[in-house]
Amino acid sequence: MEHKDTLSALSDGMADAVASVAKAVVRVNGRRRRAGSGVVIAQSTVLTASHVLEREEDLSVETADGRTLSARFAGRDHSSDLAALKVEGLEIEPATPVEGDARVGQISLAVGSPSRGEGPRATLGVVSAVGGPVRSRRGPRLERYIQTDATPYPGFSGGPLIDARGNVLGILV
Repeated sequence: MEHKDTLSALSDGMADAVASVAKAVVRVNGRRRRAGSGVVIAQSTVLTASHVLEREEDLSVETADGRTLSARFAGRDHSSDLAALKVEGLEIEPATPVEGDARVGQISLAVGSPSRGEGPRATLGVVSAVGGPVRSRRGPRLERYIQTDATPYPGFSGGPLIDARGNVLGILV
């Protein structure tokens, strides 16, 4: 019986972790055919994967509470595949970054908002590797990277990789 309680507590904890970050995960409309995800990192600021943005104008985000808001391109870093958007009227509590570094073997959850009106989606894995510095495919040096075996389904790009408490470890690129 104790074994079932432990598994149930782990399962509930992971669901709670996803629920805690879900309000800060948005759907990013920056491509013609496929939306990506993003995460609110500060007041009126969304971080996403750069490749989610096929264009730098006519951008919008869809929030967990169903609002569609215009977004303004704020910048991108091609070497890390990250981009920032400014979104007025967002009024969403930013996601909480993890304190300390990710650790190999740590449970991780990839979270995305790829579908309109369906809420968050999540997939489970572990941190497989933590490394850096390393040269990216585009040439510049990345100071740090996290590898996970959590499956990033289509539309997860730009969403958060979180720990078992719902704190952001990194951004899915």
